[in-house]
Amino acid sequence: MNNTQCMITVGVGDLKITQAPHVLKTLLGSCIGVVLHDRVKKIGGLLHIMLPKKNGNDVKITKYANTGLPYFIHQMVTHAGASRGALSAKIFGGAKMFETNGLLNIGESNELEVRRVLKEEGIRIVASRTGGTKGYNISFDTETGAVTCRIFGEAVIVY
Repeated sequence: MNNTQCMITVGVGDLKITQAPHVLKTLLGSCIGVVLHDRVKKIGGLLHIMLPKKNGNDVKITKYANTGLPYFIHQMVTHAGASRGALSAKIFGGAKMFETNGLLNIGESNELEVRRVLKEEGIRIVASRTGGTKGYNISFDTETGAVTCRIFGEAVIVY
């Protein structure tokens, strides 16, 4: 990161959209981090999805893949000025953080729903690093579109 860039942290169930030269970062476990980027206009966003599908009366739609992703895409295009046709996605996280004795794997369920919604929305996934049993630390450079991913205990990889 150079000294003209500003680092913005994205919390659980949160969404941040910005323009270059900002960097968006988050920590992930079973959650999925979805990066959308318009490389021409250098507009990018990061959505930190906690669960696959919204149930009940929770008003925070960005926590869920099935409600958060359409909202994210809409915000990128309508409010941030990104071109829908120029958007590409990168996804990270979805680890199996806890042994559930064969019950629901939340990380895997999150990934499957993210992939389904992005396909339905016509957004191409250009890179992904998902699964495993350890947490992820990612940072997204809106200038270059590069996502630096570090799985705890492993080497850093840039996507």
